[in-house]
Amino acid sequence: MSEVKAISREQLKRLQTLYSQFAVASTDPRTRSREERLLWASLIVGRQVGSFSELTVEEAKRAIDSLQKTLGPQRKKPRKRMDRERALRHGTDGRHDSSFRDAPQMAEAYDIEQIAGYYGRLGWSRDTFESWLRSPRSPLGRRGRPQIRTVADANMVRWALKRMLQRKGLWEEKRTA
Repeated sequence: MSEVKAISREQLKRLQTLYSQFAVASTDPRTRSREERLLWASLIVGRQVGSFSELTVEEAKRAIDSLQKTLGPQRKKPRKRMDRERALRHGTDGRHDSSFRDAPQMAEAYDIEQIAGYYGRLGWSRDTFESWLRSPRSPLGRRGRPQIRTVADANMVRWALKRMLQRKGLWEEKRTA
């Protein structure tokens, strides 16, 4: 009888990544719980699963295929590299000593996506973020209807969220080689 191979390290990483993408894309918040994840895996493989690492190579392949089919093709466009002035603006706009104060620039989708990633790591929904943005604790909270319109606004919100992530120990500095 042939020996059953345990899930490979690469498969485990791929399965965890795909399931987290599935949970984020899902409208049901229960999909983010460990119990729900293990229940899903148990239904896919047809037996009780206590951890993804208990899966065999074949079961993991079945689960990965199921998630990929559910999520559809995942194509991420490479982000355009910023030119020097734009990078400087994104790094300093919003500070009191910024040289860009007299020439505001509109925030881009990149800025909004980055902010969404920050409040997502805090475990906030869009509604929670919006209520925080309106609160006096937000850098834009003293405005009548706070909205992120300029790069300066985006930077102030981004820096505030970064401080919260750092205090909670959730901040990871991205290093580029």
